[in-house]
Amino acid sequence: MERLAKIFKRFSELEAQKSSPLYAYWSKEIAEDRELLTLMQSIPGSQPKPNMFFASVQYLAFKKNHPLKSYYSIFDRSENYLEASFFTLKEFVRLNEEALVECFQTKLVQTNELNRSSYLYPIFSEIAHKTEKPLTLIEIGTSAGLLLNLDHYKYEIKETEQILHFGDFESSVVVYAENIGKSLTAIKPFEVSERVGIDLNIVDLNKEEDYEWMQALIWPEQKDRKELLRKVSQLNKNISKKLYAGDFLQLIPSFIKNIDDGTQVIIFHTHVANQFNESLKINLLTMINNMSEQHPIYHVYNNMFDRHLHIDYITHSKTEEKKIIKEIDGHGKHYVWE
Repeated sequence: MERLAKIFKRFSELEAQKSSPLYAYWSKEIAEDRELLTLMQSIPGSQPKPNMFFASVQYLAFKKNHPLKSYYSIFDRSENYLEASFFTLKEFVRLNEEALVECFQTKLVQTNELNRSSYLYPIFSEIAHKTEKPLTLIEIGTSAGLLLNLDHYKYEIKETEQILHFGDFESSVVVYAENIGKSLTAIKPFEVSERVGIDLNIVDLNKEEDYEWMQALIWPEQKDRKELLRKVSQLNKNISKKLYAGDFLQLIPSFIKNIDDGTQVIIFHTHVANQFNESLKINLLTMINNMSEQHPIYHVYNNMFDRHLHIDYITHSKTEEKKIIKEIDGHGKHYVWE
């Protein structure tokens, strides 16, 4: 119980304080509330408890049309307002404890950070124009596969003396980010031949339940992210891709066997490998080495051995380090291009 209290106290002070006053207040109160902390023990150890609890509450509050849902659209920071919101939260939990536990047991904290495409697009552009080939994109930990659509988004990247525009200028989905490193140059459009995503749990945004859950994972005050998800879910319907649920060590080699030699394969994953044990990391690199005997592969990744973003080129089991980007915001809002 004491460990749970510390988790929510830390979440309040370090994670939610600047981004979500509502969740920061609720977390602070939960840390002192034995009844709610007891409920949190129903959340699987593999899931971040504050994120799972708040997403489940938001998801069910809208589904059940409970008065609690009003607190997700009115952002009053006064003490009286926040006290009233927590009282309503407690009432909601008492009425819906069974449904909350079902969410804890059946859903996952699983988001697509669309802004990570702000640095992946320039990387993939460089690869496409260096190899002079269309790209075959294979993403590990794809969730809903939204990063596989990155060539269908418009980008506005702030730099020291200018704002760079690239991508699909007609797109309704606009990705904003800031580059505080070397200037991005010669970012050209590229062709994607095939898009493949693999995850243990695929999110299908065409399903109402999956879409509503993804919306619930976004914090209340992040209205722009909620609107962006709405727009991208519409665009996503018209982009062909293959999404597979299962073990990437088995699925990727079976797919690579039939790959077109006229395309350049990129295997990528962002903020996923921190969930891999050492054995799985070694098996991933061994798999890529083995496949590189037949097809040269670019591997774009972070969180394998450090937090940096690595761009490696592997052919005939030999790895060449092409680029390392050492400073990247976890949500892709800013980075230091090198």
